[in-house]
Amino acid sequence: MHKLNKDEFFKTFDISKEYFTSTGLEWDNLNKIYADYCKIVPLLEKEAEHIVSKLIDVPLVHSVRRRVKEPSHLIEKIIRKGKKYHDLNIDVTNYTKIVTDLIGIRVLHLFKDDWINLHKSITDIWETKEIPQLNVRYGDYNMENLEDQLKDIDCEIIIREYGYRSVHYLIGANISKSKETFIEIQARTVFEEAWSEIDHIIRYPYDTDNPILTEYLAIFNRIAGSADEMGMFIKKLKAEVGNNGKELGNNSKRELDLKFK
Repeated sequence: MHKLNKDEFFKTFDISKEYFTSTGLEWDNLNKIYADYCKIVPLLEKEAEHIVSKLIDVPLVHSVRRRVKEPSHLIEKIIRKGKKYHDLNIDVTNYTKIVTDLIGIRVLHLFKDDWINLHKSITDIWETKEIPQLNVRYGDYNMENLEDQLKDIDCEIIIREYGYRSVHYLIGANISKSKETFIEIQARTVFEEAWSEIDHIIRYPYDTDNPILTEYLAIFNRIAGSADEMGMFIKKLKAEVGNNGKELGNNSKRELDLKFK
């Protein structure tokens, strides 16, 4: 049976015995979850691939990434969340329903406004288990215009102080006759993904309150937001210029050719 060594695990993830005791969790219970999860990881991998195969052909999707949570990281998350999961009586019979990101899917698109049509595609394919969450930062949108755009879309707007941008969906899957789990799908632009990945590597999970890292990552976040705005501007410019732009370009080329003859 798969089993964790408690002392080695605490050392690897920098968990003190005092903190673990304060969570109220039992190590034997966590080992049972760990052993069970190790057995179902191959099933989760297959389910993740199945979801990717559906998303990759959706119009406006640039690329799709997927990951299945590693067994040791699952146990670390349960301990880190501590009392929250203890109060939910987490055990081997219910952890696949309580921990909702055993499978994580990232759907990347190029332009910021692509998410509305992408949202419609995702909700057409799957029934969501929660109201989708649109995470934005201050200044990303004119909020009145955004709320008007969302009047026919069942979506919750969440303003993130530290600039996190992403649309979250929670869907369900039966990976076996006795195992039901949830899958978290996140849709974001390629620029948002780049910032989020760097932010995650630098801060998560132990440097989330570091003021210096927070300040500079916030600057980086604004740069990523500006890149998205520039992409939207160029997209709009191309649509407005159209054939006139081609004619202007041809005229400019002819003028240059005359100068160098």
